[in-house]
Amino acid sequence: MIESEFAKLQLLPTEMWQAELRGRDDLDDAQKEEIVRLLTAHKEMHEGFMDGERVRERYDRTKEVFENKKECARSDFEAGDLIGSYSLESKLGEGGFAVVWRARQTEPVVREVALKILKLGMDSVAILKRFKVEQQMLAMMEHPNIAKLIEAGMTANGRPFFAMELVRGSPFTEYCDTRSLNVRERLELFSDVCLAVNHAHQKGAIHRDLKPSNILVLDDPSGPIVKVIDFGISQVTKRSQEHFTQAVTVPGEILGTPTYMAPEQFSQDASVDTRADIHALGAILYELLVGSPPAPKGRLPISGEMRGVAGEAGRDITRPSTVLRRLDPGDRAGIARSRGVSGAELLGLVRNDLEWIAMRALDTEPEARYATVVGLVNDIRRSQANEPIRARPPSRRYVFQKYLRRNRGAVLAGCSITLALLVAALFSGNQARISRQAAEVAELARRAEQEIRMRSESTARRAERAESEAVEQREIARRHTYASDMLLAFQSHRQNDLRRTSRLLRQYYPVEGFEDLRGWEWRHLWGRIRAKTVVELGSYSERVLGALFCSNGDALVTYEDHGRIALRSLNEEHPEVLLSASSPLSRLESSGGFLSANPGATMIACLHHDGLTDDYLVKIWGDPEGPPIRSLNVGSRRPTGVALSPGGDLVAFFVPADGQATIMEVTSGAVLHREKLNRGNYSKLDQEGACSFSSDGKLLALGGGDGRIVILQVPDWTPLPKKPRITGRVTTFAFSPDGRHLCAGSLFQDPRVSVFDLVGDGEDIHLSGHSGFIAKVAFSPDGSLLASGSGDQNIKIWRTSDWTEVANLSGHRDEVWSVCFSPNGRTLVSSGKDQSVRIWEVEDWLKEEEAALNLQTPFSHMALTPEGMGALTLRNGKVSFHGDVPGAPETHPVDFSHASWISGDRLVCGGTSPPEITIRDLTGGVEQRLDLPSEAQNLRYRFLSESGIMVVLMTFPESDRVRVDRYDITSLSRRSSTSVEISEADWQNLGRHLESSSFSHDGGRVALRHDWDVVKVYDLVTGELVRVLDNSDQHGVQGLCLSPDGETLAYAVRKRPVIEIHDVATGRSRARLEGHNMVIRKLDFSPDGERLVSTAIGSEPILLWDTTDWEQVASFEPTVGCVSPLAWFLRSGEEIVIREDLLGAKQCQFRVLRAPSEERITQYEGRER
Repeated sequence: MIESEFAKLQLLPTEMWQAELRGRDDLDDAQKEEIVRLLTAHKEMHEGFMDGERVRERYDRTKEVFENKKECARSDFEAGDLIGSYSLESKLGEGGFAVVWRARQTEPVVREVALKILKLGMDSVAILKRFKVEQQMLAMMEHPNIAKLIEAGMTANGRPFFAMELVRGSPFTEYCDTRSLNVRERLELFSDVCLAVNHAHQKGAIHRDLKPSNILVLDDPSGPIVKVIDFGISQVTKRSQEHFTQAVTVPGEILGTPTYMAPEQFSQDASVDTRADIHALGAILYELLVGSPPAPKGRLPISGEMRGVAGEAGRDITRPSTVLRRLDPGDRAGIARSRGVSGAELLGLVRNDLEWIAMRALDTEPEARYATVVGLVNDIRRSQANEPIRARPPSRRYVFQKYLRRNRGAVLAGCSITLALLVAALFSGNQARISRQAAEVAELARRAEQEIRMRSESTARRAERAESEAVEQREIARRHTYASDMLLAFQSHRQNDLRRTSRLLRQYYPVEGFEDLRGWEWRHLWGRIRAKTVVELGSYSERVLGALFCSNGDALVTYEDHGRIALRSLNEEHPEVLLSASSPLSRLESSGGFLSANPGATMIACLHHDGLTDDYLVKIWGDPEGPPIRSLNVGSRRPTGVALSPGGDLVAFFVPADGQATIMEVTSGAVLHREKLNRGNYSKLDQEGACSFSSDGKLLALGGGDGRIVILQVPDWTPLPKKPRITGRVTTFAFSPDGRHLCAGSLFQDPRVSVFDLVGDGEDIHLSGHSGFIAKVAFSPDGSLLASGSGDQNIKIWRTSDWTEVANLSGHRDEVWSVCFSPNGRTLVSSGKDQSVRIWEVEDWLKEEEAALNLQTPFSHMALTPEGMGALTLRNGKVSFHGDVPGAPETHPVDFSHASWISGDRLVCGGTSPPEITIRDLTGGVEQRLDLPSEAQNLRYRFLSESGIMVVLMTFPESDRVRVDRYDITSLSRRSSTSVEISEADWQNLGRHLESSSFSHDGGRVALRHDWDVVKVYDLVTGELVRVLDNSDQHGVQGLCLSPDGETLAYAVRKRPVIEIHDVATGRSRARLEGHNMVIRKLDFSPDGERLVSTAIGSEPILLWDTTDWEQVASFEPTVGCVSPLAWFLRSGEEIVIREDLLGAKQCQFRVLRAPSEERITQYEGRER
């Protein structure tokens, strides 16, 4: 309509347009505005725009340039080129990173194919991965409605390609409209599309760009066939057999066609799953019904900025029946005619069930949509079978209507029967025969109805099972993602990237309706990043550029972006005092040293922007609670690096735009000296510049944009002979309190802290450790410590006696811009880009991490205290105590063959002469005693601390069987006793090698390595052999462990560094874990059975595995200089102990990794909120 009206009106004079349009009542205001816009654009088009002669002139001028560069232009393929066995014929299409050709395969068969070739220059890692994943996805699809992959390869010049089935068809909606398919025929084709998409989901892929042009329909003698194409921007949902080891879609990348995209696809934070495809299918169904894709209420969205489309995507969508009602009768009749019905009939078809199905699939909340494509297809089939659909509220009236439509014959028969009975009663008894016949018909109808209802219920149950399976698959994918994220979190923590670590942990806080996936590894990392941070002061609406203590140390002055300066007391009873309000026009945008104090913090200087004059002022306070004592106008160009002299009589600053430092007298405002350091910087990144007075006021250090540092003598302003220089732009200075050293940091290029010797001939030092720029350095009042804040989100503390790093303070979630010690040096205040101010207890952070426990080797037995802080060892029957064991003597006065901890002050001991079990205190005093048979020989004791069970194995003369007794330590009562036939070799393994035997936590089962390559599992309650696993083809068993319940066996083999997981009851393999590179030595389950820790020989990392899906969730590096680690859980399940042998010494060390309990985390999070 708009095109025809435009053609008529362009022939009229301009002044007649409005008058002509005002008289047209059949056009709405929006259509009139669009016609006027088109007419105006046509009129303003310059002359000769489409003139043939002028176009020819422009063509001739560009032809020469093209001919000169023709030799360089042959960088792509042309028709007739051969790629392998494929001859290119014509270009079918071109995308962002690939070209699709129609090609003819010449061998081994002759056929036409579609050949997709990566564009020249599209060889980035991300594009190659996306191209490879599309190829792999097509290869694993085996569905008649998905275009098949034929072959993949590489061109002669190294560009990857793959050949796929050539689909000669029309876009889905175009095919349906041109052939005037009715609604039922359209839904049948649409169901085929859904089943193809469901197949892709089952293979672990999300299409993410479903639209009519990516669904082609071709004619076939058996009927039309749909083909889903273009998996180019699809996403992997789970790990598949093709080993998708890395996501190809960058987090936050927006890909797809906006009209058909789900709202979550526009978000950089929300995760995208299979329900995004369900949303797209809903949009296609919507278009099949009403002829246009869905749009928010109001006008349809016009193509524009992606941000605008994303905003529209989150709004309500107009219902299909509403769209049809609003159409002109002629337009509605045309749409209905192409569907083989009248306008009223189409409205009825859409309004009944189909629009409910489409609107549920199009819901803005993913949880409200169909959980699977199967659910969508089943609802369509129910609708066509006149059964109630799940998308619509099941009112009684609706269910009854469906029943009537579905059983029209039975209902009519029932009515006829009733009428016949009435006639019979009124007229004569001879109608009894007719009534009986009618009753028989009714019974048949009832049975038919019952059979139909049973079939319907069976179909519903199948649909529910399919939906349940889809939800289960989604949970599996979520657990896979959790495992990957935990590995990334550990990597980020090792790199001191706290912001990324915290983000990865935060996304797994418990959410109602979802399984809590947090395990030991999550709690361990949580404890590492939460440790030692004292307090975060309130909340700030702007980035905090600087923070420092006042002279008495009980208050802080903070400087926020846009110039807001406030005094905040550390005593919460005192309100905040505003020193200077923020200015919206103040362009600070950096950590450029706008807040300063003299040594001792008796005077404070801050930069202030005057919004009326657009000048900058340096305000100086003596008492922060009073007005400023001075206000110096420093001009209209923003300064950085403000510094006060010790007496407060001088102020220095640097102006990046001038490349010059200025020294002014505070009382008079007179300029005493200017020092040119570099050329002016007029860019928006003018963040360089630093000034600093020494504590005695005799020296002034100045630095600017090129790394040159000038040290002036006060007051004659002559430079020192020493000329320090750093890499990059100077950002910060700090003199040591004794004036011997000057520390400096720079912006962007150099992450080191530079230390310059100003007195002696010592070498300059560069402190390495940070990975980001140095924003601020500060000495402690006594000069023993140096603090440095960096853009890597960390604060480092350096000991100035030897310039070594003694602490790394992690807690900020973005760049750290300021650090300052309190007057007593006990605390440190920091601020930064994350809009926070934090106070740290320095002494707490200087404490060494929990020291490793070192023991001399060898020893026959060792047991750690329940908390892992101390240990006991047995050498020649003598018990020795080590580490933190309060109240323990150096050695125990009694000889034992076994000793273990019951608690921190009580031991359970096993003796051989005489055979006995005793409960003793640390000094040897006996609390309880149990005598064992005096004739018992070869006693072996194994204390299972998780259950408090002592297992005693013994032999007797003239018997070839081993007696196994289980005792409850709390009462020393015997729980069970049995005899087991165990070979001599197995007996030796049971007594000597912990890696060759393993008990369930209650002692009811034991796994033993038999000979070299067989594992036997015994039931120690019944004495039966439960399971034998033969690994003769794996070159031997190395390390084994039973799960706490004794139902699962984990063991390693020597042929390859893999861990085999077997079900004890059936002997079937459950998983094979690959991650180590060296021979695996020890395995141990956590007390709850949810985690498995494994170690290998050499200096391999210690690995932690989830036992639900058997995936790696963490890795821990061994200590440098140590080898052959062994790891196991302590009884609480909150600690992992790592034993390591020291190279070149007869010593081993024990270190403990801790994970706070869920209760402690919940309490802490509650207090923090």
